[in-house]
Amino acid sequence: MSQRLKSRSFIWPGMLMLIAIVAMFALALSHLPVPASALQIRPARTGTSLPDGFYVYQSLSQRGIHIKSITPLNDGLVVQLDSSSQRELAEEALQDILPPGFMIQYCEPPHAKEWLHKLERDSLKFG
Repeated sequence: MSQRLKSRSFIWPGMLMLIAIVAMFALALSHLPVPASALQIRPARTGTSLPDGFYVYQSLSQRGIHIKSITPLNDGLVVQLDSSSQRELAEEALQDILPPGFMIQYCEPPHAKEWLHKLERDSLKFG
């Protein structure tokens, strides 16, 4: 009888630990970076002006590409798209739409690195 009681007393803590481990693993997976779904358009040479954001939006939406936002960032335009498949379509379309002299490359959206910056800034307050 006492052997049976001892084996049952280890089942619940073991189950709780297993659930906690699975929950932490799921949380870690949810915070993995997703593939970048943004493109940055920059002039290849200095002195070349950026294309108008509305023109880029209109040209891409006419081709059925869904755009979340277009924002200027430093010396270029960041085109935020719905998915990585939309990003590939947009890259091909932009190569057709824009005149030569522009670089189109993948980029992370600016807000993706904000939390890292906040953590680095806040870590100085500890200790």
